[in-house]
Amino acid sequence: MSETSQTPQKNGWQVQDFRMLVVAGLVLSAALAATGYFGYWLFQGPQERSVMEVAPKKALPASSTILASSAPTPEPPKPELKTTLAQIAKVEAAKQGAPGGPLYDPSSSNVALAYESLQLDDPQVTAAQAVLTKYGQAANWRERLPFVFEPERVEALMRRQYEERKDQDPEQGRLLAAGIITAGTSKVLNLQFACTTRPDAGMRANFHRTRGGRLLLDWESWVAWSEMNWADFKQERSQREVVMRAIASESSYYNYEFSESWRWLAVKLRSPDGLHNVTGYVERRTGMGIALANMIGVPLPHNLPDGTPMPALKLSGSKATVTVRLAFPAKAQSDHCVNITEILADRWLLFPGEAK
Repeated sequence: MSETSQTPQKNGWQVQDFRMLVVAGLVLSAALAATGYFGYWLFQGPQERSVMEVAPKKALPASSTILASSAPTPEPPKPELKTTLAQIAKVEAAKQGAPGGPLYDPSSSNVALAYESLQLDDPQVTAAQAVLTKYGQAANWRERLPFVFEPERVEALMRRQYEERKDQDPEQGRLLAAGIITAGTSKVLNLQFACTTRPDAGMRANFHRTRGGRLLLDWESWVAWSEMNWADFKQERSQREVVMRAIASESSYYNYEFSESWRWLAVKLRSPDGLHNVTGYVERRTGMGIALANMIGVPLPHNLPDGTPMPALKLSGSKATVTVRLAFPAKAQSDHCVNITEILADRWLLFPGEAK
């Protein structure tokens, strides 16, 4: 009886022990898992977070870059346009200061000129002399700008004339003659003065009348502006074509590169102040040679077609004020013999478009 009553009790404890062991194993596994996860979070997690915080951002792949670059970029805001009354007045003043007439179109060709004499007491002459007086009374060349034609363009030339070259204006003498130069529908008022510093040509003051009615002095013809100082031109023997204003007359000097008198026409070119001179040469059988010969009274035989525009033949020994382009020949043998490459005008006054 005793043996039979003890066996079931023993089996019950075995089952209970087994269940307790299973539960304990599960609890231990859960504890180990929780410990591992907590340890990973405690030691590994912060390290990964810190690395992500300090690591630089990776560059976009090429495809992303293309998409980003092709995306439209917003345009910057356009500045607001503000037109003031002062700006409008400035534009209108510029229009009024511009001369009228087709001759002043830079694309126009040369136009034949006509001259009409005026009495010296004509109101136009008096008004022009008043402008010239104000010009002469200005303290410096900058204060003369309001009285000259095309001041925006001429300002650089005046700076060179007065600051770099240290040149002075010619000495104005008494008024000798006055007239109107007409070309097409454009007119220029011309005053001629005696001048002790210009023994060959005297002095000419040309005035352009603007649409606003103002008279403005043509400064370049007034000072006989040349692109180079005459002394520098001779010293440098420039092969580059240079615009020069001069007094032209016949010459008999043939030498160096221009010794063939049958081929070349020799022309004495004297500086406006009479202090410098060179001999210019142009081929006789060309239209330019025949035209220049007519200006200084040298008749040249020619077979040019009838109606070819030419200056009227002057008396033998005549002098002419001319604006020409000059250039020394390559390896020039002297500082005296130059090529006349172009005649711009048989005067010192150049209309816009004639010096192109």
